[in-house]
Amino acid sequence: MTIHLPPDLERSIEAVVNRGRFASIDDAMAEAARLLLRQESQQPAKSAGDPGLGSIGAMRDDADLLDQAVEHAMKVREERPWRLSGVE
Repeated sequence: MTIHLPPDLERSIEAVVNRGRFASIDDAMAEAARLLLRQESQQPAKSAGDPGLGSIGAMRDDADLLDQAVEHAMKVREERPWRLSGVE
């Protein structure tokens, strides 16, 4: 199997191998695949009609990042009062 990774990810994996955590890139990628499969097996399957959490769901593990995104969105909204409806 051949895989293509973004250069920054490839460098990070090479660095982990060079620090001695894994004997080779193949060993590191095999462990990454095991972790992915273990994580996938622990998540409940989505039904066909379940859209999931989308991009916000991708940030569920990084609450600080999500908080920053919401804070930024609110700041932008306050700076542009013309975007607010008359109801608010």
